[in-house]
Amino acid sequence: MGSYVIRLKLLPEDVSTDHQKIVDSVANLLPKPAQIRSQRVEPIAFGLSAIIVDVVAPEEEGVIDKIEEVVSKAPLVGQYELIAVSRMSSKLPPSSPRQP
Repeated sequence: MGSYVIRLKLLPEDVSTDHQKIVDSVANLLPKPAQIRSQRVEPIAFGLSAIIVDVVAPEEEGVIDKIEEVVSKAPLVGQYELIAVSRMSSKLPPSSPRQP
């Protein structure tokens, strides 16, 4: 069974809010075993920055909706956008030997 990688763009409620606090508020609300895999800050304009996070969640029915619901209710998050969802395989097939 694989996992989903869900990429989200988070915008803060207030420009002065620390980005790590926003990420932590989302991470604390994620259903288990979902977790934040990576994060980066993307400047927008006039001191406003978005936070791009990749959430890894098990491939289960309804998990994407659950993640979106949690993010929409997270404190310090003003707006969010679901950018992409990708399936991540937990097992790679064995590589075959190359023939000349």
